[in-house]
Amino acid sequence: MTMITFNNQEERINFQIAMCLQMLKSEVETGFSMCNPSKGSTVRTLARYFTGLKRTKKGAYKQLVDAGIYKLLESQNANNN
Repeated sequence: MTMITFNNQEERINFQIAMCLQMLKSEVETGFSMCNPSKGSTVRTLARYFTGLKRTKKGAYKQLVDAGIYKLLESQNANNN
């Protein structure tokens, strides 16, 4: 079993944002929800960190793509490999 450990709160938040961004992309591409809507949603989680985020999955995804967030995420992933 793999265990993920964080050294501080900032690392924990960055991990949560990165995972939510990947989940949102998958939700838009496949049309399937990645989590139980009664427990939470990717858009609501991301709205904590991105003010003014659109309320629909497709709208939020397009807004984040237009803002260059996914390019930033891809460049960070490339630098980590």
